[in-house]
Amino acid sequence: MLTSLQIVKEVNSFEIPHSASVYCGRSFDLLVIASDDLASKGLNQLAQAALSEDTKVLLLMGRSSENLDAVTRFPCNGYLIQDDVTEEALAQAINRIVIGEVPMPAVLANRLLERARGVTTQERPHCPKLTPRERETLVLLAEGLSNKQIARRMLISQHGVKRLVANVLSKLNCSNRTLAAAVAIKHGLLEEI
Repeated sequence: MLTSLQIVKEVNSFEIPHSASVYCGRSFDLLVIASDDLASKGLNQLAQAALSEDTKVLLLMGRSSENLDAVTRFPCNGYLIQDDVTEEALAQAINRIVIGEVPMPAVLANRLLERARGVTTQERPHCPKLTPRERETLVLLAEGLSNKQIARRMLISQHGVKRLVANVLSKLNCSNRTLAAAVAIKHGLLEEI
């Protein structure tokens, strides 16, 4: 993707078992790091070495909340979520880094603001990957409808509703529909849906 950008003249790529030694003696304008192991001593050394040579560092980060705390401690000039990288997003991030800005995803900015305010928020579990029909079923479950009522609303058989309810219970790790509705309300899953 980097090679397709007009602002990029040359691209070198390498895997980094001992990253600090890879950087020594090389001159880069920008170092793009994609790694799930941000606690790696070698990776930290590489980023520190790059920054000390006035090389800009862009980190391609994961989306998970556990990763956010490691990301905030990692030495770099900007951040992108690896799954969301497009040519346009990459070009914008590079341009922003060059002019001294710090590109970062909203989820990371929010985490940093929470820390600055001293807010300790409990992570809300993300809604499991429910199909659109399972999401619709969850909403109707939370309204207290029976399988027969849900079947009428969704224009499907009661057997189909029974299957959908079983899938929802399984994905939410709940033993019954009342608990599923309570979990959905407590964790704000209905708002996400």
